[in-house]
Amino acid sequence: MFLKTFKGRILAVSLGMTIVSVSIFGYGLAGIYYQHMHKCLYRSLSFVTNMMVYEYDLSTWNEQKHAQLLQNPQLHNVLKGGLIDDLKIEMLPYEPISDEKRLYRYKKISEEHYFTISSSTAKIDDELVSMIASRWIFFLVGFIFTSALIYFLIRLLFAPFNQLVNHCLTCEDPDNKPKSVTGGVEIIALRDAIATLQQRISRLQIAQRDSMKALTHELKTPLAQLRLRIDLADQKGEWKADAIVAAREEIDTITQKITQILHTTESHEKSEKIYLKRSVELLVEDLRSLWEHRELTFMIDMLEEGVMVLPKASYERVIRILIENALNHASSKSQIFIHCKQGVITIQNRIGSDDKPLIYSSGKGMEIAKTLCDYYGWDLKYIQTDQEYKVELRLMG
Repeated sequence: MFLKTFKGRILAVSLGMTIVSVSIFGYGLAGIYYQHMHKCLYRSLSFVTNMMVYEYDLSTWNEQKHAQLLQNPQLHNVLKGGLIDDLKIEMLPYEPISDEKRLYRYKKISEEHYFTISSSTAKIDDELVSMIASRWIFFLVGFIFTSALIYFLIRLLFAPFNQLVNHCLTCEDPDNKPKSVTGGVEIIALRDAIATLQQRISRLQIAQRDSMKALTHELKTPLAQLRLRIDLADQKGEWKADAIVAAREEIDTITQKITQILHTTESHEKSEKIYLKRSVELLVEDLRSLWEHRELTFMIDMLEEGVMVLPKASYERVIRILIENALNHASSKSQIFIHCKQGVITIQNRIGSDDKPLIYSSGKGMEIAKTLCDYYGWDLKYIQTDQEYKVELRLMG
């Protein structure tokens, strides 16, 4: 349970590193202490050896001499409270060698006699253990103090993160950054990044709400064409094969548009080469039933070889919206003029007195066109008066 939180893991890692660091430091300090005590024991043995050599005649060695040396009062004073343990005074026929368990100090008396005094090193280990055992309370207090200090430092470190979390959970305005957040450049950068992400999410939510409005707008034109097909067939008093085929085509167009809109997931389209005049002619032909119903004509003044590299779906959507707006309120039996020069497409027509539009618009068409133009850096300008409708689309930056 303790390690399930990020703060708990940091605290555990910090305490573990502290324990390891103290252990390494303690081991090194114990090594220094052990070497120092080893030198002290060596000096004590050297003192006792020199004292025995100069005070006693060691040319002869027997049990009485050995007992006399052990009864020396200065030797007893050295043994009190010192590191010498398991003292041995010997006359050896060889040069002794010290090891980790026993330390030797000797004086050469003759070729085959070495006066030797040795001591066990066990007391050094006992002294080290005794010193640590007698001061364990300081280690415990130090560990508790270090743990508490690390805990409060971690709480202080995570205070700005807690402010950010509370802001993200309670913020209703994505543009409202928590100005009270402190903790350094990194925390402020994180605050700005979270605020930016919240703004992007907010914009995506708004775009999601508008998507259904855009869907209804995209379906207005084929629905209007289908209505005209039905009205014309009804006026003639019978359903002819060509009217039924045209109605079916309009239904298929609506189905395709629904599929295209609902499955459009890419935010950035791949640009491709587009012949401008050909694309406009295809869009005009697709809207034939509408402009023929009002006896409109088109004058397309564009070069056949005019080519631009554009995102095709977005470009065709904008042009279609502009053409639909032009013919929706165009005067009966009038002409719609479409001109293109140096990447600027102009659509112009005379507005009629008929208040009944061909397409009952949701009012989102121009909003969709402006959004796409802003995204791709196109410039869209339009002028609508009581007599004329004119729009300019500049595709070149």
